[in-house]
Amino acid sequence: MKKISLFSIITIMIMNILSFNASANTININPVRAGVLLYKADDYYISEVKNYLLKIENENKEKIDFIFFDANGNQELQNKQIDELIDMKVDLILLNIVDINQSDPIINKIRENNIPVIFFNREPSSLNGIKSYSKSLYIGTEACDSGKIQGEMIINELKSSNIKDRNGNGTLDYVLLQGEKDNIEAQLRSECVIKTINENGIKTNEIATEYCNWQQECAKNKIESLLSRYGDNIEVIISNNDDMAIGAVLALQEKGYNTGDPNKFISVVGVDGTEEVREMIKKGFMTGTVLQDAEEKAKVLYRIALNLAQGKEALQDTDYEFDVTGVGVRIPYNGYIIRNSPNLEI
Repeated sequence: MKKISLFSIITIMIMNILSFNASANTININPVRAGVLLYKADDYYISEVKNYLLKIENENKEKIDFIFFDANGNQELQNKQIDELIDMKVDLILLNIVDINQSDPIINKIRENNIPVIFFNREPSSLNGIKSYSKSLYIGTEACDSGKIQGEMIINELKSSNIKDRNGNGTLDYVLLQGEKDNIEAQLRSECVIKTINENGIKTNEIATEYCNWQQECAKNKIESLLSRYGDNIEVIISNNDDMAIGAVLALQEKGYNTGDPNKFISVVGVDGTEEVREMIKKGFMTGTVLQDAEEKAKVLYRIALNLAQGKEALQDTDYEFDVTGVGVRIPYNGYIIRNSPNLEI
């Protein structure tokens, strides 16, 4: 009887261990459910980030399950999408916020439900809300760097006589296409490109600054109007992103510029390094673009998302560090592409 009892006890213990392991394995194979809220899915750069996230998900189905929402530029709609994700009890939220001034109430709502949140690409006007919640951070770029790189492109083009003083006034006459009036990234890109040019002893004259909210059609319409008013006085068009730069090129081409004739070319520079712009540069229709790495952005989002969802330190086992704010991770730009050069310039 004692032998039978001992055998029974051992059997029960083994079954309990196997049952526990099976349960643990079941928990481990459940992927992290991450809601991804996009401010505009048809924004070219954002669409590239989304595609790379989908690629990562396809290669790591046992680890991550991305649930995508498109706010189409509407903060009220995005708020409803946040509520939906909270009701779904997702493990984490990746937030490409529409209204950068509305981050604090959104963080408060997410914090009440103890869900980690990563803001990305569109930097909140204040990072105080993010600082107040230990399970939140921002992933973006050092906006001024893209402006500096644009400035370097323009300086090189001036030295190569690819940008000419059309009106002979000894000044670089430019048009600036900005993203949004209250957008920190747009402001810094704009300020730093002109500052870089001026610091190299080049005088500048702003013909016009137009706010186009990153949109191609708006940029096209604005440049069409400016060409009618200023014509050959415009020597360079500086755009905060590639979508607006494309709009500028299309407007120029309708007026007979930038179609291949070097004598009828107005320089246009952008930011993002999208495929459409690379093709325009290759054909000689556009001057250049600063490369923003959508694939790297997606990889960093994925790695930090897993860490936060699993209760780890946000930057554990990554090569990144927080910036001076303590809550921002900055992904560097990786150079630029410029016409008449087959190589990537750094």
